[in-house]
Amino acid sequence: MTENLNEQYKIIIKDKHTVAGEVSESTTELFGNLDVAKNGYIIRYTEHEGDFAGTTTKIFVVEPNSVRLSRGGSYGLDLVLERGKRHNCAYDTPYGRLQMGVYAKDVDSKMSENGGNLKFAYSLDIGGGEVSDNELEVIVKDLGRRGEETCQR
Repeated sequence: MTENLNEQYKIIIKDKHTVAGEVSESTTELFGNLDVAKNGYIIRYTEHEGDFAGTTTKIFVVEPNSVRLSRGGSYGLDLVLERGKRHNCAYDTPYGRLQMGVYAKDVDSKMSENGGNLKFAYSLDIGGGEVSDNELEVIVKDLGRRGEETCQR
């Protein structure tokens, strides 16, 4: 699923994953959109590299403590994170659909129509066994280009 985005915001994603005691961290910088929605915000960006290239990711931030992350394509995802609750979620892969349990330890949103900061921490389990602990920080910066016909990055 590819969408035509105006890419008026810089989106920085910092993630940290802990699997079997091994920690991996990365930072990704993309361009996308931020829209005001009922009870929150929608962050949208298109992946440009790796297995997710060409797919649009949407992060629905429902104030004050809930996030829904969705992505289409070969690695489709529908992940619901609500502070202090566990949800069953689906993750599509080229090999089939994987059902996961997601427990949101924390969701902290400081968003406005000008951008902001979203942090969430959660654990994933498959078949009742914990697979990973995850922390994500999404920083959204308004590029101040509204109404301009051309963009330089």
